[in-house]
Amino acid sequence: MAAISPNGRFLAAAAFTADVKVWEIVYSKDGLVKAVTSVMQLKGHKSAVTWLCFAPNSEQIITASKDGTLRVWNINVRYHLDEDPKTLKVLPIPLLDSNGATLQYDRLSLSSDGKILAATHGSTLQWLSVETGKVLDTAEKAHEGNQQVSVLATSSVDKKVKLWLAPSLESS
Repeated sequence: MAAISPNGRFLAAAAFTADVKVWEIVYSKDGLVKAVTSVMQLKGHKSAVTWLCFAPNSEQIITASKDGTLRVWNINVRYHLDEDPKTLKVLPIPLLDSNGATLQYDRLSLSSDGKILAATHGSTLQWLSVETGKVLDTAEKAHEGNQQVSVLATSSVDKKVKLWLAPSLESS
């Protein structure tokens, strides 16, 4: 899994390990890529990272792991002075199966203001507060039936794209 930051400066990748590697993309004055340099590693998960996404400001990364946690990382550090990225918060993944075991998210996406995280597991879609980790709403079998729509969601389960009405932070 890999993603480029919204500002185009960083590339982050997770490859079935507990660590995430981050590179800086250096551009020439004409806009072409001049170099890609390894600048930091996000270490802290105890199991494989399954998905990651950048915050809209490109200063944080959110990761989901098979260890049952979400981590919010501050990557706005002076890595050229060997300053390490910091974990800002660790949140439990609040998605459980019928036996109470934690399920892993297979996709993450942040709202444009960076306050709401949309996360999926198969056809289940959850919206979480990034600040508290609290579940704002859950759409079970999100790709079945005819629900009211307004936030983009995709599924590899039924290969459909739907729009969903996202919950407001005030409703929690």
